[in-house]
Amino acid sequence: MLAVAILAACTPPSPGEPPAEEPAPGNISSTAAAQLIVERFLAAWAEEAHAEMYALLSSLSQDALSLDEFTQAYQEAANALTLEELSYQTLSALAEERRAEVAFRVSYQTRLLGELVRENVVFLSLEGGEWRIQWENGLIMPEMQGGKALQFVHQLPSRGRIFDRQGAPLASYENAVAIGVVPGDLDPAQAEQLYAVLAEISIYDADTLRRMVESTPADWYLPIVSLSQADIRPYEQSLQNLAGVRINDFRSRFYMDSGVAPHVLGYMTFIPEEDLPEYLRQGYRQDERIGGAGLERVFEASLSGRRGGSLYLVSPEGEILSLLSASDPEPGQSLYTTLDKTLQMRLQQSLGDWRAAVVVMEADTGRVLAMVSNPGFDPNAFDLTESNRGLLDSYFSDPDQPLFNRATQGQYPLGSVFKTISMSAALESELFRSSSSFFCGQSLWVCDSVTLYDWTYTHGVGASGELNLPEGLMRSCNPWFYHIGETLYVEGMEGALSEMAVGFGLGQETGIEISEAAGNIPEQANTCVDSAQIAIGQGEVLVTPLQVVSFFSALANGGTLYQPALVERVQTAAGDITYQFTPQARGELPVSPGNLASVQDGLRMVIEEPRGTGYWALQGTIVPVSGKTGTAQTPTGNSHAWFAGYTRMGDPERPDIAVVVLVENGGEGSVMAAPVFRRVVSLYFSGYEDPGGVMPWEVEPYVSEQPTPEATPEGTPTETPTETPQTGE
Repeated sequence: MLAVAILAACTPPSPGEPPAEEPAPGNISSTAAAQLIVERFLAAWAEEAHAEMYALLSSLSQDALSLDEFTQAYQEAANALTLEELSYQTLSALAEERRAEVAFRVSYQTRLLGELVRENVVFLSLEGGEWRIQWENGLIMPEMQGGKALQFVHQLPSRGRIFDRQGAPLASYENAVAIGVVPGDLDPAQAEQLYAVLAEISIYDADTLRRMVESTPADWYLPIVSLSQADIRPYEQSLQNLAGVRINDFRSRFYMDSGVAPHVLGYMTFIPEEDLPEYLRQGYRQDERIGGAGLERVFEASLSGRRGGSLYLVSPEGEILSLLSASDPEPGQSLYTTLDKTLQMRLQQSLGDWRAAVVVMEADTGRVLAMVSNPGFDPNAFDLTESNRGLLDSYFSDPDQPLFNRATQGQYPLGSVFKTISMSAALESELFRSSSSFFCGQSLWVCDSVTLYDWTYTHGVGASGELNLPEGLMRSCNPWFYHIGETLYVEGMEGALSEMAVGFGLGQETGIEISEAAGNIPEQANTCVDSAQIAIGQGEVLVTPLQVVSFFSALANGGTLYQPALVERVQTAAGDITYQFTPQARGELPVSPGNLASVQDGLRMVIEEPRGTGYWALQGTIVPVSGKTGTAQTPTGNSHAWFAGYTRMGDPERPDIAVVVLVENGGEGSVMAAPVFRRVVSLYFSGYEDPGGVMPWEVEPYVSEQPTPEATPEGTPTETPTETPQTGE
């Protein structure tokens, strides 16, 4: 081969052999320069730096195609190959006066077709004293010489299903079709008929369809609508007779019961335009749908399976010339969640029209048994059929934001539930003991600067009187905790409350699989009054319901913070388990066993003592529970109602649970949130038979009255509330 010349020039003759003919001056350096140009070109190719590659082309090559056309040629080939990585090696080089050639080997590491290896030769010409590459299609792959192209014909796998913890299906699939057009293939004589048929089956009118087609490049695929097999049947023959129409079968996602835990499972959506190059490279079709939120999005790679298909070489006219490679699809893996479908559905039916969140978690493992964000939505609306368009549009325009996951992304002041953290910080500071006593009046002069009030003052009930620290938690006495915040600040421990909150997992993500917010915990109190406000969960404190149920699980189990989990296992269609949940501890509460026991005692008294703020709401509950009411002030509107607690059954067959309930602008925690907690506990321990009474907004279990009633004040039901605005409980 010509390429051996440079090697001969560098090899001395053997003894007895005549000396080799000397190369012309400059051949070696010129050959090395040509080889260097090709190596730069190949290195830029490996990095997909197309502009750098284009800059190395000859002027004739650049005249023949623009940078955009050059880039498109390489991108289309990479997509057809499902290229993941490219490696190269130059094999030989030879240069003459104004012409050079370099042989090289390229290894295409592809996602779907394995490794493909090709050897090729690039020719160069000398321009202005520098070598430039003479480019043509065959440099992408030698088979493409003469304007040929690569075409990948997809074989789509079935998407994995999603189940609850006991195997009840939550998300499955059904046969459907995607309908679109390629503008360059349309027959102008059929245009009016085409637009008329498409207008019947899509959300677009004929004029809109015409504008869409006219503004789409001729060789692009323009998706129009997706329909079930049944819906397409009356129009199928008409569409097949129209040039330019593409009808592709696919499996449409279907969500059971109009959406079980829709904020957890998520929904399917078309590939966003900005992400399309990434997905095309992975072997996706342009008109496919992917997980758009929730577990569907996080586990897209597992659920979607491995695509298969055939790589063809086609002529410039689109005729198939040969099959280059092929692979079979592999079906998607299925998710088995930690969710309890029946419990989840009962709770979704229990929140009326309130903006609210409920999270139920196994206290000793971190498994999430239910996660409700209200209002909810039907993820089937995202299949974009005409009948669902109005429903989908309403989700985006609804001021109650039904697509927003309040359980993991809502950030709220915690109110009096934060007092569990404040009590822990007080005990760990050693400035207070469980036996420490304080008179709980209706107000307190704080930090020599301001009078702050107790919830008893605003609701017209008597002062709580002398209380030890667990009793202060039981009674949710604001002055007791103002006093804690003030004392810690004055004693130079202005960061103690924040440090304890961080130790309880606040101000940071929990590590759950789906999207979540971190909340906010200030680094320290800036002023004495700030410290007093933080101690009752106001000020700059913001938390998510998920964070709260996480630390209440730790309070229940003796101090271990577990990472919340929604996925029990991932399993292939053949039954092989590729992921299995095991509890993951992410920390320990920074509280000594003795001090933790004091906090637990206070939480028990909240429910079991007649003066406890949760006593009346949970009186008669047969399951032993501990918990804390909370009423968090908001800048506008009614306070947020909170209740967080846990069970103490100790039954290995029915693990104890932690529960958090948030009702946005619901008012008092004991009145509006505690009944939901009671329902959770009753359903869980009764085998879903006992709904635990009627919610304040229900006429019977799971049936809301209209309109939703105003919240009633917290405190003992024998007291008559006043019109004074709420400030605490």
